[in-house]
Amino acid sequence: MMIRASVVILLACVWKPALGEDARQHIALIGGTVIDVSNWGRGANDIDNATVLISGGRIATVGRADEVAVPMDAERVDVRGRYIIPGLIDGFAAINNQAYANAYLYMGITSIISVDGGRRGPLFTTGHPSPRIYPLESVGDDPKPIAELIADLEKLHRDGKKIALLKYQIKPGQLRPLVERAVALGMGTIGELGLCTYAEGIDAGVDAFVHTTRYSLDLAPTKMRQAVADHPFSDDLDSPKWLYYKMLSELKPDDPRIASHARTLARGKAALMPTLALLYLDQPFATNPWDEPIAHILDPGDINNPANRLTGRHEYDTAHSDAYEALGQQELTLERVYCAAKARYLAGSATDVWGTMPGISLHQELDMLHRIGLSPRQVLAAATANISEAFRWEGVGQIKAGYRADLVVLDADPRESVAHLERIRTVLLDGRPLDRRRLAASRSRSDGDIVEQHALAIPDECLEADDGARRLKKGFDYLASVQMYRIAYMSDGFRIMGYLVEPKGPGPFPSVIYNRGGNREFGKITPRRVAHHLARMASWGYVVVASQYRGNDGGEGIEEFGGAEVNDVMHLIPLLERHPKADASRLAMYGGSRGGLMTYLALARTDRIKAAAIRCGVSDLTGWKADRPEMVSVFADLIPEFDPTDDRTLHSRSPIRWAEKLCPTAPILLMQGTADWRVNPASALRMAERLLELSHPFRLVMFEGSDHGLNEHSYEANQLVHEWFDRYVREETPLPNMEPHGS
Repeated sequence: MMIRASVVILLACVWKPALGEDARQHIALIGGTVIDVSNWGRGANDIDNATVLISGGRIATVGRADEVAVPMDAERVDVRGRYIIPGLIDGFAAINNQAYANAYLYMGITSIISVDGGRRGPLFTTGHPSPRIYPLESVGDDPKPIAELIADLEKLHRDGKKIALLKYQIKPGQLRPLVERAVALGMGTIGELGLCTYAEGIDAGVDAFVHTTRYSLDLAPTKMRQAVADHPFSDDLDSPKWLYYKMLSELKPDDPRIASHARTLARGKAALMPTLALLYLDQPFATNPWDEPIAHILDPGDINNPANRLTGRHEYDTAHSDAYEALGQQELTLERVYCAAKARYLAGSATDVWGTMPGISLHQELDMLHRIGLSPRQVLAAATANISEAFRWEGVGQIKAGYRADLVVLDADPRESVAHLERIRTVLLDGRPLDRRRLAASRSRSDGDIVEQHALAIPDECLEADDGARRLKKGFDYLASVQMYRIAYMSDGFRIMGYLVEPKGPGPFPSVIYNRGGNREFGKITPRRVAHHLARMASWGYVVVASQYRGNDGGEGIEEFGGAEVNDVMHLIPLLERHPKADASRLAMYGGSRGGLMTYLALARTDRIKAAAIRCGVSDLTGWKADRPEMVSVFADLIPEFDPTDDRTLHSRSPIRWAEKLCPTAPILLMQGTADWRVNPASALRMAERLLELSHPFRLVMFEGSDHGLNEHSYEANQLVHEWFDRYVREETPLPNMEPHGS
């Protein structure tokens, strides 16, 4: 390795990622001031003229420059006059797409405790680059016996979750055993309680509470608190939640109940995560979040109730505007009392509800934590070491040997002003310097970009109880080897819904595009179909991706039954090219019924498909119309320019009429049930005859007495597809000789 001991690199405005492409090399940050964030922001053991030595993505050593030996092969980076802090942690936030990931990192946030669903949308876990994600899932949304609640908690633990959100329907008496079980499993807990009081939560040992309005519920009468627990999320001003908010907003600062509750909150170990940023836009001191440099990469359509771009304010009616403003002012009043009582704090932005925005809103939260009485150092600790301390996490949140090298280098002293936390020189993630200009580069979403992704649970019908635990039923063992996701991706500017299933393990794996049948919502892919069919293919060692086609299942656009939505299939190819586990050079395609038509259309557009399998596929729309006259109404609804008296539009969508356009290097497995009433079995014979005329490699299998789904011969059909794909896609076996030959 080249010796570079004499090289000193002055940290430029953007630190080129080439310095950190290999996180296994040594990098030394030399001459900066390391800020101490220990002891809940009460520490003061800062290190001036420090060296932080990074190796293998972790901090190897930190100390004064004259005390740390720097390896001869290390990159030396001069950070004199600058300040080094741990990467910030957003303790309650959503991440829905790559723009969100970029915004977090640009603003110095290297980890998030992520929430998803409802107004926040699904969790996006495949960002590159991306902050470290700690998924937060809930227990207690519905009333259950304690044994079932503990089973839910244990399932989160088995799924790799490090933290649980304890919710409204947990009853008194259930909270303590839940918390004790979480501690035994090594999981952190956040309380968003309703039926239980927060005093009970403190006694039970809950690690943290979220939302000022929620952990102030003890100030409400019991019946009001229980009504909020039953209906916690309505935005109707006459809802139980808003009747409580009105009561809360009208409390006087000197009300003795507030001081008493403050003492309760401060007496235990539970930390408070107020999420004041939820009402930042309704405060008189608010600035326009769209003025932040990173905001231009964010789409307002992705954000719940975004601020107006010009004014930076919500566009509420007068009643809602007054209610939100009053509540926001009261939250600050309450938190000043809680802070004065020595409550401990964590920072969470609650992105992206009520106009909160990734990255930007955590800094709004930090500003408001300072306004309630925390010192700048305590504010910084709330977004770093306090979170790891509260949930007993090792390796994040501080600058210590053995910790992850998630760091932020600042141009200004964060001990002097919270605003200096935005004076970012560079961000390091796992020891890799990030290019902030590239993070902030505005780009349109490309075809095939995954913009939403969240994991699918195994359907209950595939599971059975076993001594209180849940295990896979016989015949579904293959589900243990795959991970299933629901996704949204881009196609022709539309957000299209679909599914992705990948084998566990590093890959790369060959790939399958699965084309569904039906039209509109009829025949759409469901989680059950994913588990029964797509996951089975993925268990063969293939990354499987499928489209619902535009306009379906919440997707944008309008399908055309073999028209423009063919692009939604074609754009799954660049999606697979960008997927870290997929080998898009070994690509198969499977289609059933109308999905067979989509497969033929794709085979006429690309030579990327190595092999195809078609089950009871539609190949002749004119003949189909004759066999099933009821399809005329479907064609009339979906196919532009359809004329029931003129079949030319149907001919253009009928592969039997242009089979010569099909990619000649893609062998086709045709499977047809002889008892299929939806697609005439004779059409498969006619398509096979046409392929034979063209010397196109194919195999035709007619399943005696089988229906449209080949249900009577499902095992045999699956084996045929598996063998077909393995032969021509995985193993890339040469195509057969289609010329007459032999003795």
